[in-house]
Amino acid sequence: MRQIASAAGVSIDQHRWGLSARGEYRSRKVLFFLFNRAAETPEYIVKMTRDSMLNPRLENEGRALEWLAEHGIGDRETLPQVVFQGHHHDLAIVGETMIDGVPFEQRSGGAVDCPLAGAAAAWLTELGAATADTSAVSPLQVAEALGRLFERFAQIYTLTPVRYDFLAGQIAAIGRSRSRIPLVFQHGDPGTWNIWVTPSERVAFLDWEAAEPQGMPLWDLFYFVRTYGAWVMRAGSSGDIMKGFAGQFLSASPFQRLLIAATEHYQARVGVAPELVEPLFYSCWMHRALKESTRLTAGNLERGHYFSVLNACIEQRESLAPLFSR
Repeated sequence: MRQIASAAGVSIDQHRWGLSARGEYRSRKVLFFLFNRAAETPEYIVKMTRDSMLNPRLENEGRALEWLAEHGIGDRETLPQVVFQGHHHDLAIVGETMIDGVPFEQRSGGAVDCPLAGAAAAWLTELGAATADTSAVSPLQVAEALGRLFERFAQIYTLTPVRYDFLAGQIAAIGRSRSRIPLVFQHGDPGTWNIWVTPSERVAFLDWEAAEPQGMPLWDLFYFVRTYGAWVMRAGSSGDIMKGFAGQFLSASPFQRLLIAATEHYQARVGVAPELVEPLFYSCWMHRALKESTRLTAGNLERGHYFSVLNACIEQRESLAPLFSR
C-alpha cells in the first residue's frame, strides 16, 4: 500500500492504521483506515477487494470519482477524492479521502419534509443537471438498450401476458418519443445507507461502485425516494413492506406528493420530457429487479422486492396518474 501511495505522490509512512474485514462474503471489501499521526479521525479510507473477479466494481468507483473531480462536481466535504489506486496480488486497491460525518439514517427524522431528504434529492437532481447530455444517443437507441434488458428480465422472471405487454409498451414509447433523452452521470446505488451527513449538515454520497457515466435520468431519484420511504416504514413499525409501499406511493399520500414534487423539479432542471417520466419509472424498477435477481435463488425470485414493487405499480397504475400527468 505504501508503494502504491508513493507512486501517486502520497506518503503514508507515518500514518497509523486500522483494519476492518467484516463478514465472510467475498463481495465485502477489506477496509484500511489511515490516521495522520495523532489524529483521532482517519484521513484516508483504503478499499481492497477480496476476489479479483470483483475488481471491476472497485475500479469503476475509482474512475467515477476521478471523473467527477475533474469536472468540478462535488467537493472534498461531500465527495470522496481518490488519492491513489492500484493492485496488489491482482486485488484492486483504491485510497480515498475520508468524509467526516454520520450515517444519514442516524440524522434524518424520517419525515416527508425532512431537510436532509430534500437535500439528497436536490443533490441527485443537480448531478443530473450538471452532466446531462442530449446528444449521446437517440430515443430509439435508448429503447433498444432497454429492450435488451427487458429480454433478459423476461427470461428470468415469470410475467403474465398483461404485464409483459405493458412493459414492452413502455419501452416502445421511449423509442417513439420525439424528445431527446438526456443521459446523466448516475450514482447507481443512492440508497439511504450510502448517504452521509457532514458536520455542516450537507449530504455526501458514498460507494460509487455502480456509477454509470451515461446513465438513465430519474432512476437515481426514484430509487432514493423509494429507499427513504422503506427506511421510514421500517423505523416506524415492523409492518408488511409492500403494504407500506402501497400506502406511501400508490395512494394520495404525503410520500406520493414528495415523489411528484421531486420528479417535477428534476424534469425542469435536467430537461426530461413529461411523456418520458412513465416509461422511465417502470423501466427503473425492471432494472432494479434484474439486478436483485443476482442475489436471489430460483425459489424466491417471485418474492423479490423490486419485482413485487414493479408488479404493484403495474396493477395499480391508475393511482400513479398524478405522477405521470404533469
